[in-house]
Amino acid sequence: MRMGLAAVAETDWSRLFHAYGVASDTPDHLAALVHDAEKPRAEAVDHLCGAVIHQGTPWSATPPAALVVAGLLSDPRTARPSRDAVSASSGLEPVPLRAVLLGFLGEVAEATQPEVSEDEIRAVAHPEGREAEIAATLKALLDEDEDAWGDELADAIMARVVLDLRAVAPLLVDPVVACLDDENLHVRSRAIGTLAALALVPGALARPADLTDRLERAAREAADHNERCALVLALGELGAAPRGFLTDPHPAVRVCAALAPALDGDAAAVHEVLAALEDPVAADSWLAVQPRQIFGHLRFALVATAVRRARSFEEVLSPALAVAGMTSSWTVDLDWGPLLAAAFPEPVAEPPVLTGAQRRYLEALVANDAIWDPRMGNALRWFDSAGLTYDRDTCSALLGSGA
Repeated sequence: MRMGLAAVAETDWSRLFHAYGVASDTPDHLAALVHDAEKPRAEAVDHLCGAVIHQGTPWSATPPAALVVAGLLSDPRTARPSRDAVSASSGLEPVPLRAVLLGFLGEVAEATQPEVSEDEIRAVAHPEGREAEIAATLKALLDEDEDAWGDELADAIMARVVLDLRAVAPLLVDPVVACLDDENLHVRSRAIGTLAALALVPGALARPADLTDRLERAAREAADHNERCALVLALGELGAAPRGFLTDPHPAVRVCAALAPALDGDAAAVHEVLAALEDPVAADSWLAVQPRQIFGHLRFALVATAVRRARSFEEVLSPALAVAGMTSSWTVDLDWGPLLAAAFPEPVAEPPVLTGAQRRYLEALVANDAIWDPRMGNALRWFDSAGLTYDRDTCSALLGSGA
């Protein structure tokens, strides 16, 4: 199977679709990824990351596009700078286009739904005796009949997309592996994350254990802490217990190792996560290169892990107070909301009686001006689940009542 731009002509894109309709425009965008002008390249990246794959959802154009992209990784023109959603939203400098393309392939790997068995996907993709109906639904989709997405057989078509992605995943591995030795740190970091995602795709790697060994050796040799973080996060994602990195000289590496699910019962790992959350502002500043496994600020992953591991809210109270003092309404779903749920696993009863830890956390929230915004509907959900009212004065009155 050919890869790179040579594969574009071998595909009938008019028989495929992306998030916004028939993929007839995709070949031109794929070719524009290596255009000399910046504007067509930027539009091509937008198309790739917003249409060919859209918020994690793959489409029938995604598998052949992934083969084209993988083949472009070795093209010298992909070393030119580009700005993807991560760098644009965070105000970071543009990264090499090669890093952006690797990020796309990481999303492709995740879209294979590795947690779902092949048999389950095939059962949805190939319901017995319904091929003619599926063909009719596909024709309606290619005719851009929006009502066709409501047809139950559209699920069969989308399941076939996942199977097609799984089929091409092994072909993506070698081009990504080659990027592990790229001279650019951003490219190496994205390659590490994408390779870990590919390793989770059933059948993508012939010997997954060899990859774990290679990543561990690389982590011990990497001089830059950002690269070591990417490597130990990949090890954790692959089920390894990177215990040896809990003593790394850089706190970011220690905490990224501590996030590994295999270390959930390790006292040193638990301590690293909680200690980092004692100063969430500092923790958020540790990484200059965003690993694939970390969405947004590092503290979000730390909070999720701390809450998952905690046997009681009292265990996470001190870091919870630190987070409550610096957060805002915009991040309720990622930091102080989950901590509120941990503090109030059951709705407050009537008459309300708060534990000491609940009182202290609610006091910290009340003291922070930035979390009280009546326009933020998400916060209402967290307060409702806790049996509380998302209103600063009401919470202050509750605390003043001696509850």
